[in-house]
This record gives sequence, C-alpha cells and structure tokens, in this order.
Amino acid sequence: MIVSNASLSCARCLGVATTEANGGVSGSLPAPSLSPTGHLVVAVCLGCIGTLGFLSNFLVLALFCRYRVLRTPMNLLLVSISVSDLLVSVLGTPFSFAASTQGRWLIGRAGCVWYGFINSCLELRSFWMWIFQPLERCKLKESNDVTEG
Repeated sequence: MIVSNASLSCARCLGVATTEANGGVSGSLPAPSLSPTGHLVVAVCLGCIGTLGFLSNFLVLALFCRYRVLRTPMNLLLVSISVSDLLVSVLGTPFSFAASTQGRWLIGRAGCVWYGFINSCLELRSFWMWIFQPLERCKLKESNDVTEG
C-alpha cells in the first residue's frame, strides 16, 4: 500500500528546519501532497522512463563500441549525451521511483542533496553537449564549403 506524505522535498527531512505546530516548515507555504493514486502514477511513469532510458542509452553505447564506422567526432558527442542520460537513469531515477512508490523521500537529507547534485551535474553536461553538437555541425559544414568553393 502506498502511504502519502506531505512532501518529498529536502526541507521535510529530519533535522533540516524548525517546524511549526502543524508540521509545516516555518516561513513556507504548505507543501502540496499527492494522493496514493498520484504517487502510483508517478512511480509507473518514472519506472518506464528509467527502464527505457537505461535500455536505449545502453543500446547506443553498445552499437558505438561494436561498429567502428560509427566512431566519428559527431557521434562522439551523441555518445557523450548518451553516457550522461544513462548515468541519470542509473543514479537518479531509481531514487525518485522508490520515493514515489513509498510516498515519501527514503534516503534522508544527505541523499537528497546528493540526488540533486548528481542530477544537476549530469543534466547540465547533457545540455552543454546538445549546444556543442549544432556548433560542431556548423563548423563541419563551413569547412566543407571552404574546401569545395
């Protein structure tokens, strides 16, 4: 059975902030809560995202390692994105999934901080790789135009 909690945020972890008599963090708005069905829907979505993310990114890496013809600088940027997304699927999504199945954050304040840090770093890395990819394509196109013209 899924038991709903008031919040999955770090502020609700033990020993983080003083709380008011009604259980809320002082100076903050009341945290929205999901119903048990809402937590179940989120858990199913996170389970699908984590599984598909792991399998598809693992497939990209396996194909890149298997076929030498795929080892180009442009594909290396795609592999870099795939590694970041695979690590998010392995290091981040399981904690969110577990928290959603239980209706509360399970790994304490330190785990919450680590979860936020690792997901932020990996997603920023993916973001920058998505920026560098079109820049690399423009550079490649310009070098081809110069050699042809």
